Amino acid sequence: MHGPLPPGAARDDDAESALAAPTGPARDDDAAPAVALSPGSASPGQRRNGLTPWRRPRARADPIAWLIAAVVSAAYAAISLARYARLQPGSWDLGIYTEYVKQIAHLRAPIVAIRGPEFNLLGDHFTPIVGLLAPFFRLFPTPATLLVAQALLTGVSVVPVCRAGADLLGRRVGWAIGLAYGMSWGLQQMINFDFHEVAFAVPLLAFSGSALVRRRPWAAAGWAMPLVFVKEDQGLTVAMFGLVMLGSAAWVWAGAPGRRPLAGARVSTTTSPVPAQSAWPLASTGTSAARDPGSACWAVAGVLLVVWGLGWSALEIAVLIPHFNPAHHYQYWHDGGVLRPGGHLSLGAIIGQVAAHLWTKARTTALTLLPVAFLALGSPLALVAGECLALRFVSTNPSFWGDGFHYSATVMPVVFLAAIDALARIRARQPSRTGWVPGLAATAMVAVAAVLTFTFPLSQVWSPRTYTITAHMRAEYEAMSLVPPGTTVESTLSTLAPLAARDETFWTGGPDTGPAYIVFDTADSGWSPAPTDVPAFIAQRHPGYRYRLVFQVSGVYVFRRIARTGG
Repeated sequence: MHGPLPPGAARDDDAESALAAPTGPARDDDAAPAVALSPGSASPGQRRNGLTPWRRPRARADPIAWLIAAVVSAAYAAISLARYARLQPGSWDLGIYTEYVKQIAHLRAPIVAIRGPEFNLLGDHFTPIVGLLAPFFRLFPTPATLLVAQALLTGVSVVPVCRAGADLLGRRVGWAIGLAYGMSWGLQQMINFDFHEVAFAVPLLAFSGSALVRRRPWAAAGWAMPLVFVKEDQGLTVAMFGLVMLGSAAWVWAGAPGRRPLAGARVSTTTSPVPAQSAWPLASTGTSAARDPGSACWAVAGVLLVVWGLGWSALEIAVLIPHFNPAHHYQYWHDGGVLRPGGHLSLGAIIGQVAAHLWTKARTTALTLLPVAFLALGSPLALVAGECLALRFVSTNPSFWGDGFHYSATVMPVVFLAAIDALARIRARQPSRTGWVPGLAATAMVAVAAVLTFTFPLSQVWSPRTYTITAHMRAEYEAMSLVPPGTTVESTLSTLAPLAARDETFWTGGPDTGPAYIVFDTADSGWSPAPTDVPAFIAQRHPGYRYRLVFQVSGVYVFRRIARTGG
């Protein structure tokens, strides 16, 4: 049985920033941690027992980590911008969030006509954090602004993963694990399916988890708390972080058997010993854990996160979302929630729903752990990943169970940081015999990520087809040019987002609103079966209005409203 996460609050340090005497020889910053530092080896002013924080100088920036982040951002921006240029959205979400950000950028309520007439998007999911993109959208009023922001947020999340790997396992290992994380299939899937609010959750989870495994409880709490403004279910993830921190404190308070001194640190070659930065949470020998001030720090931070996370989720689901929702209810109890129509919430129903379609869910779980060679199971941080998966598996919506769409993006930083923590624990047990393990594990992670790339969206980066604009796409662009800015327009999926950036836009599958213009693409109409006589279909869909066909090329149509015939 492994112990809880590493308690205490070490500074955010890289290898070379550890305390060293001026007369001592230089340290090998790229070397992996090799020998445990016993409690007695540090001077009284340097050694801390149990969960008490270490205070060390601030680290220098790691340019390699930022270089990896830049490459990841560039690759993901290329994928998403190419899809946008080719008018090949993965869903209607890019159009929805484009209109959401546009409304906030103009200081209006986030009414998103694509979702429904007069529909306030805060009544769908509680995602106020997306409004942070409004100033950038005001400068660059295009859906590409959201896509670039998502790529940058994803790339930035690589840095804390590299940093945790460098601090606990050595810089080169940290770089390799950061690269494997940046290529992970869950992030690729999020990028491939347009823009989603979880783009903000990914870096917050990465920074919080990185602080957690490096024994910085207040930094971990600080990064986790804004998650409640990403989406209403993220409060449960925040609470799980808090429970893991409480477990760390309880483990020490209980005087858990098998406790060891702090281990897993690099050995200083200087005359001044370097404080141990450990994968182990454990109190030093001979110290009363119950009196350890570090454990109290973790307990308080843990309680704060549990109360904060559960409180905000309850408030959002029970009060805020129903307030903004036109029907004044939270629709996802049934629609993709844990209740089927007519069902009742009970423990048996929840267990039964999790157990349903077990093969699909087991495959998703295995695929989630594969990029880290299943090492995440060696860390209690895996409990947070388990909570993320459980929220999906309890859903009645089959789309949540598999590896499609953006649903696995938030679990990726968690499993990679859990794997880093697990490797540090392995090193701490027998540092002289396991020096090769982190390097081998990091190599395996990079290899798995590279192999999976051929079946996931990163393979699109080097495909010429990704950047090819066809005649049909040119017809779609010509059709959109006939729709003036500031008008009302109904659109099929492919042209939804570009039109939403400048018009009040409705989706073809929504209710009849009698828009001034209609753009209809037979290749992606969203109707089954697809209409063969489009003018007749439009007349039947909008019986109270008369439309004139003004454009028809390559299966793309534009209709302009010329009269109202209904009452």
